[in-house]
Amino acid sequence: MNQKNVLTLTIIFAIFAINIFFGFPRISEYSSVDEPYWTYDRTPDFWNAITERKWKKTDINDKPGITVAEISGIGLSSGIQPLEYKSVRQEAKTPQTVAEIIKINFFLRLPIYLAGLLLLLTFYFFLKKLFNRPIALLSLTFIGLSPIILGISLIINPDSLLWGFLPLSIIGFLIYQRENQKKYLVFSGILLGLALLTKYVANILYVYLLGLLFLEYIYADKGTLNFAVYLKKALLNYAILIIISLAVFFILYPSCWVKPEMLLKGTILSAAFETTWPIFAGFIGLLLADLFFLKSRISSWIMNFLSKYSQHFKLAIGGLFLVGIIFVLLNTYTSMQIFDFEGEMASPKGDNILALSHILKITTSDLYALIFGLTPIVFIFFVWSIIKNTFQTGKITKEAAVVSYFLIFILLYYIASTINQVTATVRYQITIYPLASIIAAIGAYQFSQLEKIKKYFDNGIFYIIIILISVSSLYLSSPFFFNYSSVLLPEKYILNLKDMGDGSFEAAKFLNQLPDAKNLVIWSDKGAVCETFLGKCKTSFNENDTLTFDFDYFVVSTGRKSRSLKLEKSTDFKYEIDFPKLYMPNIEDADFEINFGDNPNNFVRVIKTEKIIQNN
Repeated sequence: MNQKNVLTLTIIFAIFAINIFFGFPRISEYSSVDEPYWTYDRTPDFWNAITERKWKKTDINDKPGITVAEISGIGLSSGIQPLEYKSVRQEAKTPQTVAEIIKINFFLRLPIYLAGLLLLLTFYFFLKKLFNRPIALLSLTFIGLSPIILGISLIINPDSLLWGFLPLSIIGFLIYQRENQKKYLVFSGILLGLALLTKYVANILYVYLLGLLFLEYIYADKGTLNFAVYLKKALLNYAILIIISLAVFFILYPSCWVKPEMLLKGTILSAAFETTWPIFAGFIGLLLADLFFLKSRISSWIMNFLSKYSQHFKLAIGGLFLVGIIFVLLNTYTSMQIFDFEGEMASPKGDNILALSHILKITTSDLYALIFGLTPIVFIFFVWSIIKNTFQTGKITKEAAVVSYFLIFILLYYIASTINQVTATVRYQITIYPLASIIAAIGAYQFSQLEKIKKYFDNGIFYIIIILISVSSLYLSSPFFFNYSSVLLPEKYILNLKDMGDGSFEAAKFLNQLPDAKNLVIWSDKGAVCETFLGKCKTSFNENDTLTFDFDYFVVSTGRKSRSLKLEKSTDFKYEIDFPKLYMPNIEDADFEINFGDNPNNFVRVIKTEKIIQNN
C-alpha cells in the first residue's frame, strides 16, 4: 500500500472516528421536538401496515417520510414496543418507563445515524470520481465534522436523510454528464427517488437537473457539438432519470400500489411543485416542439449564443453571491438596521408578498442562515472558492463549473422557498450545507496548491490542520450540535430559533434528580422536556391546565419565547406569572440553565414557580 493510500485511509478513519465519538453517545441522551410523531406513531404504523399487508395505511405523512419510517423501523427488530406517547408525555412515569423511552429512542435513531455515515462514505466515492482524492477528502472532512449536519443526523426526521440523498443525486448526475457512465445516471435516479420519498421539496431537482443539461452545454465548451444531437440524447437520459426515480418511489411506497395517483401526487404533481408546474410543463412543451418541428433551430441559436458568454454568466452568478454575502455581513454587524434576519428565522412561514424588498429580505435571510451555520474554516474557504472560481479566466475548469452549478442551485432553492412563502431556516435548507461544504473543499484544495502551501500538502500536514480546526468547532458546540452558530455571529443574535429540542433532555434529567420528582408538576414551552420527565408535564395554554394545576417549576427556552409571550397575554394562569422575566438573559433566579455556545441569550432554563410569582 503506497503512502497516498495510507494517508487517505487514515483521514477517512479519523473523520468517522471523530463523528462517532461525538455523535454516538448523543443517540440516546437527547429529546427532540416533533420526533415522537415518528417514534411512537408513524414508524410503528408503517411497519404494522406492512406486516398486515394494509398497503394503503403506509401513507403515514405528507412529507412523505417513507425512507424515515423504513430505515428507523429497522430498530423495531430489537424487540422494543413504542408506547402511547400522548399519555406518557403528560402523565407521571416510573424510572423504568423513562429508561424504556431512552431505549426506544436509541434503537430507532441508530439506523438513521448509521445511514448518515453510509451517506458520508458515498460522498467521498462520488466526489473522488467527479474531482480527485484531495477534494473528496476535504469535502468528507467539512461535511462529516459539520455540527449542524451531525446534529440533524441524530434525529428521526426527514431532514436527517435528505441532507445526503438530494446533494448526492446532483453529484451523481454531474458525474454521468462528465464521464458518460450510465451507472451514475442510475445512481442519480435512485437517489432522487429516495429524496422524493423522504421529503417533497426534492421535487426541485426535476427543474434543476433539467437546467444542468443546458448549463453543462454552455460551460463545458460543447459549442462545437450539434445542439440538436446533444439535446436528443440529453432529454432521453433525463427521461430515464425521471423513470428510475418514479420506479423507486413506487416500489418503496406501498400506498402507491393500491392508489397509483399517489405516485404523481408525491412527485411531479406535489403541492411543492404546484406553483411552478405550469411554467415547467410549458418550457418542456416549447423545447420539444422546437426539437421535432424546427430541428432545434431556435434553442441551438440561443445555446450557442450563451456559450460565447459563459464567462460572463459565471461572473454574474458568483458576483451576485459575493454581493449577497457582503450585504449579510454588513447588515448583521450593524445591528440589522436594514433587514431583521433573526425575525425572519423566528417566523419562517410568512405572507404571500412578492414585492422586491420582501424578496430581497427573505433571500438574504436565507443566506444569513447559511453563512453563520457554516464553521468559520468552511465559510472562509467557501468565500475563497467563490472568488477564485468566479474571476478565473480562460477555459472554465470542472471545479469552476461545479462551483457555479451549486451556487445556481442554492439561488434556485431560495427563490423556490420565497415563492412558497417560506424562509429557509437552518433545518429547511439542510441540503445546502453539504453543497456549500463541497464548494469550500474545492477552495481549500486550490489554496493548498499555492506554492507557499503546497509543501505542507503532500505530507498530510494541511489535512491535519483542517481537521483540528474543524474538530474545535464541533467540540465547542458539543453536545448541542444542531444549535450551532458560528463564532462569527454576534452574541446578541441567535441563528437557529427553530431548534429541534436541544437542552430538553438535560432539563428533564435535572428535574428527575429533585426529591419526589414523580409528584412534581411542571409547565414547559417545549414538549421534548416532557418525554423523559418523571412527573406530570403540561405544555399548552389551555385553561384546564393553567387554572387547575399548581405548577412546581417552569421550563422555558429562547426558541419558544415569541410564541409563549404572545399566547400568555390571552391566557389566565392560576397565579400571576412574570412571563417576560422568565425569558430575560442572565437572571439569577434560575435553578438550572444551559447556555448554548456560552451565549446567555440562547438558553433552556428551569425556574421554581415561587421565584417568579408576582407580588401583588
